[in-house]
Amino acid sequence: MRSVHLAFPRPKAPPIVTPARAPSGQKWRSIRLWRRYLDLLAAAALAIAVVAVPSGTSARRHQAPAGLLSARTTTVPAQYALPSLQPEQQRNAQAVEKAVGFLLSLQPEGTYILTSPGGDDVVHMDLAHSVIALAKVGYLGQAEAAMSWMASLMTLPGAADQHGAVTVDGKATAVDYAGSWYDHYRTTGEARRDLTRGRGEGVGMGLIAIYSIYREDPTYLQSVVQGATIADRVALAARYLTSLNVQHPDGRFNHRPDYQVSFGEEAARMTLGLELAASMLSDMGDQASAQRARDGANRGLAALRSGDGLSYGMAYDYYAMGIWGLATRQQAGEELRRLQEASLVTPDGVRNWDWQALRADNWRDQLYWWAMGQSIGPSQTFDWAMASVAAGNLKDALSIERRWLRLQRDDGSFAGCYLLGLRLGVGPPNSYATARFILMERLLMEALDPAAPEV
Repeated sequence: MRSVHLAFPRPKAPPIVTPARAPSGQKWRSIRLWRRYLDLLAAAALAIAVVAVPSGTSARRHQAPAGLLSARTTTVPAQYALPSLQPEQQRNAQAVEKAVGFLLSLQPEGTYILTSPGGDDVVHMDLAHSVIALAKVGYLGQAEAAMSWMASLMTLPGAADQHGAVTVDGKATAVDYAGSWYDHYRTTGEARRDLTRGRGEGVGMGLIAIYSIYREDPTYLQSVVQGATIADRVALAARYLTSLNVQHPDGRFNHRPDYQVSFGEEAARMTLGLELAASMLSDMGDQASAQRARDGANRGLAALRSGDGLSYGMAYDYYAMGIWGLATRQQAGEELRRLQEASLVTPDGVRNWDWQALRADNWRDQLYWWAMGQSIGPSQTFDWAMASVAAGNLKDALSIERRWLRLQRDDGSFAGCYLLGLRLGVGPPNSYATARFILMERLLMEALDPAAPEV
């Protein structure tokens, strides 16, 4: 699974080599042309498909580091680099306070953050997004508690499950999982070992979350969790992401060691995570680990900029660099242009599209993924608004804000996805989308502040 909920997990089939550039917009034009007639059918098809197809697993106090980020031309800091600002100080204070309240309702004091209410799943990527959001709105203690809980579950050297083997192209390949996580955990801390493990995007998100805390509390890196400091774990994560099981010599990153497809947005998370790891490790005096992380980040950025060998599997793979502050204003604008050409963005937001719609080999799967592609996803939409800020397009970002503020539920959350435009919300709310809403609001606050410092 990528971190878009209700766009269910990536297939476990062997990797498929896809062109570096976006699929031809021609196949989407007919869908766009007929979309107004298909909305109602999509709602019915989604209901049928959910029953017919078994669902998979759920789916600034320090100077920003130089290097990757020096090319940005926008005066608005990237989301991870925003200074902390209390909810009541923001433009839509009540909406932000409600969203924060939703995240806190998913966090037993001093511990994890659930993915959805009433569940037992703690997904490392969802938790990391929530940590970043909480750190940016003044809830540092809660952010540190959640990140430390997750850090304690990282696979360390000497662990019984450190080493494993995967089959790639029919060949068994040894993997060192130190510095990574399983994809899902129960609230007891027990790993869901029946699911996949070692996804690089989750490790990259963990590094971004740790850095978001570090900007507010530099001493956090010295915290000892289960016998190892947070700084030790940052070094391990950087080593894992730059290993040959995860990163190719040309800079592309694998989804995970046993699924060697390179997706754009995942590459952005891992590239940024490595750059931020380099900054933290350098500050801690570990120059060798810092250089390794920095070299990996530079290779990753080169791969993102060239686009060679990268796959577009979900909508946000089209605007990956803009989301994470890795693009110049011009580059971010070019990403959004390609998204428009693929017909994946509407006035309501971003379609919940997955490339499995193009690869389904039976009618039930085809129906399911087609129906999913007619829905609008909250998290992708909030990310698109943030990418629009990076591109200097505040008009679109503010339009999304206006449309979605009215969709916020009383508990501060949003539905898993929306059908019939934004008329029908379906699916359980989740921490990931709510965290992205908080960060969108925080970024817009900064973008509209004439006193915002230039980066």
